[in-house]
Amino acid sequence: MTWHLECNGKKFYDKLEAITENNLSGLPLRFITPLAYFDYDFSQRPKKTLEQLCTEQAKKLREKYEQVNLFYSGGCDSHYILKIFLENDIKIDKLIMVKSGFRRADFEINDYALPFVKRLDIDYEVREPDKEYYKNYYLNTPGQKRTQHEHWHHFRLNNHLENVRDTSANMVNIFGKEKPKLCYVNGSWYTYFLDVEVTAQPGQFNFFIEDPSIYAQQCHMLLKDILYHKDEKEFNHITHYNQHQNFWNLSIGRYHTSDHFPLKILQENGIFNNKDQEAIQTAEPRLVIAWKKRNGRLAKQYGAHWFNQGEPALGTVGVFSNFFCLTKKSVKTVDDLYPDGFKIQ
Repeated sequence: MTWHLECNGKKFYDKLEAITENNLSGLPLRFITPLAYFDYDFSQRPKKTLEQLCTEQAKKLREKYEQVNLFYSGGCDSHYILKIFLENDIKIDKLIMVKSGFRRADFEINDYALPFVKRLDIDYEVREPDKEYYKNYYLNTPGQKRTQHEHWHHFRLNNHLENVRDTSANMVNIFGKEKPKLCYVNGSWYTYFLDVEVTAQPGQFNFFIEDPSIYAQQCHMLLKDILYHKDEKEFNHITHYNQHQNFWNLSIGRYHTSDHFPLKILQENGIFNNKDQEAIQTAEPRLVIAWKKRNGRLAKQYGAHWFNQGEPALGTVGVFSNFFCLTKKSVKTVDDLYPDGFKIQ
């Protein structure tokens, strides 16, 4: 079983199609994790280190696939994966970097990823929508779906170039997803996923979550640091951007204090993040207007309640997976733990 959405007994990767089924049937959406997650005992910390587990996984991918691609942004998640391959002399066939087409918004690729990649003896590809692509999409074909999952509807169109559905059987596309999310409820610790963060699609291999042992090790690394360094009033705020982002990354070994990576600034003033803000400020006004009109139609067609703060620019509302207990072997639903609705306490 793969990561996907379900509603009314039907399987979806496209979030808008899943929302349509919800609106027609009145039945809830569920985010489904692989069956291995239900069999795994998350209360037990793996004996192998995160580096050991990740190295083993990298070797297995190299043995299984003829072509190994890594979607590399220069951020700490994809950089950790690249280091695992490099430091263990495991071949990567291609690094794929995706830009937005707006220089000020592409600082992560321009200032971090490309300078590092150019020093390596690895084939690389830079994908970037040009200005004509933006004009054609927003002015001529704004109703077309261009991504496989349709979770996000920010102004930048870089996610249009991350589709991997047509990946051949002998190729793997590695993505740097996803950091562990933790919550503390009724004296027990749990981990869970949101569909909008995993952004599941056929052909996508999310390096940090496909193997439950890799994910569990990260959870326990983070939990150990939370219990040692944080007050209980902070417990349920650590894995939510933006305040504790550096602590989060340090705890799960993404980097050390001497490393420097750009931090993400999410959902400020009705804009998806700081990168989208930069793109909007430098784009043609008519494109921004057309984007806003498109989002207005989305909210009307699918229901504003399905978008964060009623605004498609901030993405669709996240759908929860099951909650896997780190304190004892147990699996709960969001309704089990939050009968009055999920709230960060």
